[in-house]
Amino acid sequence: MHSCSPKFFKILIDRKIKFSRRCDGSTIIHGSLDLTHSYLTHIPDKLIVMNSLIMRYCNIDYLPNDLQVFDDIDLKNTRITSIPERATIGGSLFLENSKIRFLPDNLVVKGALDLENTPIEKLPRNLRVNDYLNIKGTNITSLPNDLSIGKNFLLDTDKIRNNSTLQNVLRRCGLVRCSSMHYQTVRYPSLISVDFTLPNKYFFYN
Repeated sequence: MHSCSPKFFKILIDRKIKFSRRCDGSTIIHGSLDLTHSYLTHIPDKLIVMNSLIMRYCNIDYLPNDLQVFDDIDLKNTRITSIPERATIGGSLFLENSKIRFLPDNLVVKGALDLENTPIEKLPRNLRVNDYLNIKGTNITSLPNDLSIGKNFLLDTDKIRNNSTLQNVLRRCGLVRCSSMHYQTVRYPSLISVDFTLPNKYFFYN
């Protein structure tokens, strides 16, 4: 059992959070787990959360490799620096104002990925985000060619050095500029034109 487990399970009991234990040592949270402002620095291995995991303003600095969360993971304002390669993320991943620096290759986020105001310097290869992606206020200066975004894309366009790569990503994902920092997905067959050279350009459709 992890050294943090007694404190972790005390929180579960004190907050009347429904959970069960398996013989393999895994812990199942039957619902969401909100640990905001808790004094925990770690969470136990083999943790399974059936809904959302919320850990805003916690002192936690890493996640267990086998973490499974079947809805959103909210790590805003934490000291987290990386996301484990084997972690399961069933919904959105919120990392605003965290210390995140590393995301694994081939990461699939079924909801949104929000990295605003974090020190991360690059996106992983083959990143797939089914909802919006926000990289405003980061140190990202280039985009992977295989980036896939399902909906909106928020970024500081003046930081992206390779404009052709940005254009390719936007075209492939069906994104058009709504403002200088915001691109939006469109699914209309009657696209008139896309001019990536004009700042703050709005695009209109028949």
